[in-house]
Amino acid sequence: MKTSYVIGLDIGTSSIKGILVRTDGQGTPVTAREPFRYRTAENGCVEIDADRYLDSCFACLKTLASALPADAELLSVAAASASGNILFLDKDGKPLTPVINWQDKRTANEPETVLGQSFDKEAYFRSTGWGFDGKTFPLASLCRLKVQSPELFNDTNVLCMSTEYLYRNLTGNWGLSTSAGTPFYLIDQVTGQYRTDVLATLGLSADRLPPVVPVGTVVGRVTPAASAKCGLPVGTAIVAGTFDHPSAARGVGVLKPGQMLLSCGTSWVGFYPLEGRDVGVRNHLLIDPFLSEKNGAWAGMVSLASVASRIEDYIRKYLADSGNIYKTFESLSAESQPGAGGLCITLSDADDENVIRSYPKKHIARAIMEGVVNMLQKDFERLAQGGVKATSAVMVGGPTECPLWTKVIEGITGMPVEIRHGQYAGAVGAAMVAGIGAGVWPDEAAAGRILNG
Repeated sequence: MKTSYVIGLDIGTSSIKGILVRTDGQGTPVTAREPFRYRTAENGCVEIDADRYLDSCFACLKTLASALPADAELLSVAAASASGNILFLDKDGKPLTPVINWQDKRTANEPETVLGQSFDKEAYFRSTGWGFDGKTFPLASLCRLKVQSPELFNDTNVLCMSTEYLYRNLTGNWGLSTSAGTPFYLIDQVTGQYRTDVLATLGLSADRLPPVVPVGTVVGRVTPAASAKCGLPVGTAIVAGTFDHPSAARGVGVLKPGQMLLSCGTSWVGFYPLEGRDVGVRNHLLIDPFLSEKNGAWAGMVSLASVASRIEDYIRKYLADSGNIYKTFESLSAESQPGAGGLCITLSDADDENVIRSYPKKHIARAIMEGVVNMLQKDFERLAQGGVKATSAVMVGGPTECPLWTKVIEGITGMPVEIRHGQYAGAVGAAMVAGIGAGVWPDEAAAGRILNG
């Protein structure tokens, strides 16, 4: 009997991380990481060439596929992703635009022009699950392009996000999961269908968008042409995955109310399983369907958006601008003590540069860490008052490589913090979804008992 494997991908905003695991949980998982970079410009542009992105995905898959033993079978692949981008394709499936990232800030007043000044953002949040700031994420970029490049909409055959573009190139089929689709801002979470009224306002129709499917749906199977490019065996099932944070929560076993995932990447996100969607709406959280499609928990997220770039800016400005700046940051922080010698940093315009520079670098480093955690703590306290409270947390992401972060978090929040799977938690969760979609495990709890011991 052949040994079976699954692959999980975690497609972020700066790299693709992947993991190859045996479905019986035995052996050492194989991991891979493929960096890629969005282009940025002073006008707020954040985008990447679609096929360069695709090549990075294929390179990561090829590394993992090459580690598959000769006598083994690869059952399925699923991808978690930091979705919330857009890509326009022509009738032949060729990109008409780069992949426009959720952080793109070129939008000005176009949403008011397209959607109208009476557009009810609060009602739209209650429908889609994510608040719309009118500046970022796909709906903002769609409005901008509707005004600035109306001909683009006429030439577009399919509007999708980057992960669905990957699925299409692997299988020839389209599919957008309810979770990955939430940051698309076009889906009503309760019905699981596109908001046809908004599509009509934009001049789009649902048949020009990927069909919405439940998490764990087999979108299709790897074609011979795709196999030649990415190394996956022909016929491997490609399973619709999730948004990145709910995937990491699956990977580390944060599945029930009272638990919290602290996911630290481009943004730092507190992810809470919820008893129901209503509590997330009342507290104005970013809402994910999570396990609700199987009568399990919904989930809510509170986010420090793009905080990683703010941390980097402060490190480069006050601590080090060459070499391994994060190692310098971590070692300096370790030399300080809680309270950072009295220095308080908020990572905002309220910070006084002259005051900061009057302190030793070790205190500046510690104050940067404490500033981030203090921002999180304010959100945690607000949510606790609204009935969303966690008694324990699991931390994932790049900062887990620095143990001091957990000590700072525990010291300020009073909450025990565990590290599990580090930077590969999202990929582990995607592997679980891949296995569930292929019928290996009945649910996330069963998958966790195998993959988390």
